[in-house]
Amino acid sequence: MHKPILITGASSGIGEACAVHLAHKGFTVFAAARRLDVLKDLSGLGGGRIHPVQMDVTSSTSIREALGQIAEHTSTPLFGLINNAGVSVMGPVERVDIDEWKRLYETNVFGLVQVTQAVLPQMREEGLGRIINIGSVAGRIVMPFFSPYASSKHAVEGISDGLRRECEPLGIRVSHIRPGFINTQFGVQEHKSLEPHMQEGEPYSDAVQKFNAWHERGHPNASPPSQVAQVVYHALTASKPHSRYTVPKKYMGYLALRNTMPSAVVDRILARTIAKG
Repeated sequence: MHKPILITGASSGIGEACAVHLAHKGFTVFAAARRLDVLKDLSGLGGGRIHPVQMDVTSSTSIREALGQIAEHTSTPLFGLINNAGVSVMGPVERVDIDEWKRLYETNVFGLVQVTQAVLPQMREEGLGRIINIGSVAGRIVMPFFSPYASSKHAVEGISDGLRRECEPLGIRVSHIRPGFINTQFGVQEHKSLEPHMQEGEPYSDAVQKFNAWHERGHPNASPPSQVAQVVYHALTASKPHSRYTVPKKYMGYLALRNTMPSAVVDRILARTIAKG
């Protein structure tokens, strides 16, 4: 094995789990994050096959320098790219500052595109490779106050579809992974983004508080990130990887509901789900 792969946003959560799992499966893993210090503990978890790389996906200069460092470490072109780096912004569409929307898209959408554009040429020249984009169930089923984050993941759905069709004739396979709630610290970031909208005097305060009471129980009671890592491994190694994976599989039922039932019915079901907590 020992094929080189790059994972963005590898300092914690899903990215960290993917780095460790894939390293133990024999891949040479280049684990990227904005700061090297947050990766220092990770390098010792993969049997010597995890190599920390500093990369800010919102900076073309940082991406170029990181890929230069990778090229110095291995003469083999990257076989895999896992676009995992992401941030979350949540709140009412009316009240989330436009600068927060821009910050969100700079990482979740434009950052993903920039890294992909930088890596694709070497895959194209080799005539093989795997690109795996980490999306979200929220990219298809959008709860209230999820619009900023969900819209960025909906954009990744579209990018993944077009990219897959462009790359298939080149021997490059593209997969899109939709995690639901996963037991990571990502939920803490989401909760913090909701806090300003729960303050007294905010027009959506009561509704956001009810939503937050439901949402804050999601991540702690969810599946471990290792489940996502196992799916990423399948997407990297299967002769015919799926175009989409949903993790855990129980969310496939919700996706089927969203795709087959009238919107008014789905809206009522989601509202009841939040109300029940």
